[in-house]
Amino acid sequence: MKNARMIALSSVTTALAVTLLTLGNWFPTLSLSGAFMASLVMMIPLAKNSTKGALFSFFATVILTGVFSGFFTRWDALLPFAIFSGLHPTVNYYFGEKHFFKRPLGKVLFILIKDVWFVGALVLTQLLVEVYTGEVEFIRRYLYPILIVAGALIFPLYDLLMTRFQRMTIIIIKRFKL
Repeated sequence: MKNARMIALSSVTTALAVTLLTLGNWFPTLSLSGAFMASLVMMIPLAKNSTKGALFSFFATVILTGVFSGFFTRWDALLPFAIFSGLHPTVNYYFGEKHFFKRPLGKVLFILIKDVWFVGALVLTQLLVEVYTGEVEFIRRYLYPILIVAGALIFPLYDLLMTRFQRMTIIIIKRFKL
């Protein structure tokens, strides 16, 4: 019975995330907010201590959003979600909360590793967008250093906010007794 509830909860999570990402892909002004809200939805299985449910939801969300939005035509919200924001809550939960990096030096190392991952995701996303849309000299010269420096500086705040959202999600799920 417990597995059936977890599968149902992961399926509902997947449906919500696919809806948010598909809207983000269809309406370019919602692309980053769709990816952000879908990453918040990915926290629901984690609130029930199910890393498998969160990973199932992540992979199913990427596949279904690709099918609904077209893998090669619209991926404004899907790309940031697939590269970083969809996996970030699960990585935070599994490595940061449960198993590793609990000591102060480990926490700093974990934040640095995730910071490099975040900056790499920003650069990779921009590189793929540049290939898709064509090269612009301004982008080639100035945008990559801006992405690297700004991403490295902004990520700790983003990570702190996502950790707080994850804790609040756990509290809300416990209150609803799902």
